[in-house]
Amino acid sequence: MGPGAALDQVMSALHCPVCAASLGRIGPQAPILGCAAGHRFDIARQGYVSLLSGRSTGRSSDTAEMIAARRAALATAPYRALRTAVAEAVAQVLRGSAAPLIVDAGCGTGDYLATCLDVYPDARGIGLDLSKYAARATATSHPRAGAVVADLWQPWPLADGCADVVLAVFAPRGFEEARRILLPGGLLVAVTPQADHLRELIEPMGMLGVAPGKRERLAAELGEVGFSTISTSSVQRRDEWGRDDLVNVVAMGPSAFHTD
Repeated sequence: MGPGAALDQVMSALHCPVCAASLGRIGPQAPILGCAAGHRFDIARQGYVSLLSGRSTGRSSDTAEMIAARRAALATAPYRALRTAVAEAVAQVLRGSAAPLIVDAGCGTGDYLATCLDVYPDARGIGLDLSKYAARATATSHPRAGAVVADLWQPWPLADGCADVVLAVFAPRGFEEARRILLPGGLLVAVTPQADHLRELIEPMGMLGVAPGKRERLAAELGEVGFSTISTSSVQRRDEWGRDDLVNVVAMGPSAFHTD
């Protein structure tokens, strides 16, 4: 299969970031996507496509080192438990759906999306992230995971009502866009840290802490954009980590930008 084969499975959901028209390959095997207005987007040899509009929000994106650290951290027991919880929530909604689409907004390594795709064999996935290194990782995370470089603070390059599920796991909030692309009755899975998340590491490792009232603000934001039915659950664990685990969990997130 050529570069971006997984993108062909989700092509009907992809829209041009410039004019919002539908996208398709320019030629059956060409590694280029285009719209009727003539906008063109190359599929990278690693299998992802960049659908940036050209307007920059000036936000930083994950580096290659951060993605490598996150992949190692997500292999630890507590993050495996979190991935399982997300996938189980998704599977409950998708039962009986034909070829449903899961969109992971802020996909990082693609591990959360891949776990969901493993649980539901008929599902297809799209990972969105501003980082090209995240897109590279997601493109290889699962055969049914398409990867797109996109700015989540801009309109998402996806069609209205194209997704059965949207994941937002420790990711920037784009709840208006999530609402727009979800089918009626679709599911948004938003994962946010509780106040005691990684509390043993915050001060000694110079990490960014969890802002007070984060969970309450999340619920308010969801209500403001029209998510009327909200349910919550928690995943709590206490595990022993070695030194490498501690380094990875610091290096995988925004604290990596200001921590030695």
